[in-house]
Amino acid sequence: MFTLPTMISKDIILLLIIVLLLVRGAVLLEVDTAVHRQAPGLESPLKVWWAKEITPDFHVAGRLTERQVKYAAEAGFRSILSLFMYETGDSGSFGGEYLPTTAEAWVSAHISGMQYIALVGGNDDWASIATIQKFHDALQHLNRPILLHCDRGYTITFVTLMHMANQTRHNSSYEPKIYSEDFYKITAAMGLDFTHEDLKHTVSHITGEPLVENPPKHNCEPEEWLDFWLAHPVSTNWYVGGQIRDCDVEVLETVGFKAIVNMRMGLTHDSKHSQEPVALLNIKDGTTTYGNDTVPPRQDWKTLKDNRINAHHSSAYISERSRINFEVENHLEFGDDIGYNEEKEKSSVGKSSLKYYHIPIPPNLTMTSETFTQVRSTLLEAGQNGPVLLHCSDGRRVAYLGVLAAAVSEGRGLDWALKRVAELGFEVSPDARPDVYAMYCDTFKDAATNMGHEEL
Repeated sequence: MFTLPTMISKDIILLLIIVLLLVRGAVLLEVDTAVHRQAPGLESPLKVWWAKEITPDFHVAGRLTERQVKYAAEAGFRSILSLFMYETGDSGSFGGEYLPTTAEAWVSAHISGMQYIALVGGNDDWASIATIQKFHDALQHLNRPILLHCDRGYTITFVTLMHMANQTRHNSSYEPKIYSEDFYKITAAMGLDFTHEDLKHTVSHITGEPLVENPPKHNCEPEEWLDFWLAHPVSTNWYVGGQIRDCDVEVLETVGFKAIVNMRMGLTHDSKHSQEPVALLNIKDGTTTYGNDTVPPRQDWKTLKDNRINAHHSSAYISERSRINFEVENHLEFGDDIGYNEEKEKSSVGKSSLKYYHIPIPPNLTMTSETFTQVRSTLLEAGQNGPVLLHCSDGRRVAYLGVLAAAVSEGRGLDWALKRVAELGFEVSPDARPDVYAMYCDTFKDAATNMGHEEL
């Protein structure tokens, strides 16, 4: 007859902890999203990394510039629904960049080949059954996928999810089903707060379910982060995203961000030219415009022309003064006549109070535990003094490393990190990005090892 030993060695306990971490990480995790999200950006992550997917048909955003309207078309959106009408004299500004009226946005959408509709007036009650009904009726006439927007992505998210909840209640075949608890989990994961008493009663009224007591709430800092709606919240003061614009720097500073971490490549890397592509109107993502080891980098006009998204656009699609129907430079996103120029971004941020960190990570790098070890201290330093935005070209590199840094900073575990990165649209598993999965496992394994040594 065998008996268990009365004392189990701490080495065995430590081994069990590590095994549990690895096994649990391989389990399919439930994420707080309506569906398992795809990576942001549809067909153009470089241009539309800021659009948040609710379902493959519905993506939400804040108020759009003319360029962003065109970006949306180039990314594969077929329609835009603006929750609010922006009348003549109601144009706006985002860090100095012009925000068009509804009529102007309609023109941009039309020449881009998209449908465009604005739903309600500025004085209408957006959190009402009447607005949900208008939304439902409008959807019947719009081609999908649809980019849905308001001022900051807040109210349109409420209306979209309440439409889905209303359909769940009255249409048994509707998918994906959204109930009250789902609504609060999804919006909390998006960094949105709809837990005010009046909105809770509205949710209960639309879903036909009892009032949800103590619904989950996000922990984002600062509360005003939505004034920079393009960011994707990770946790507390950690945010990730794609390439920022020159106009974003002022907004980030005003909102209360303290630092920017740029993970895009500089002008050179390992003594070689390394400028990454910049987003260009009517040009496909990732179009190579450089030389090679023997030919200096240069803007290749023929390469750009051959990689147009729509060869039939008029030159007016670019601007009234353009003589060609594609863009060759994008100074707004720190481009030069070659591609993305990190030195331009550094100079722009340097004129603000924001602290700037440059951690160049090659776009197609196979990540290892050493990758995170090399950047860990810099990331933790950037995040310790307040809200920090990590960005690369399309949000992918910073999502992998930013989620891991947030987990380490906040003392979270492997399950949380895998769940959170999936909620951002980036699956990490033994089958999808096994290198990132191994980096996560190794990082938490080391944490468990250190914990075991401390106990000894």
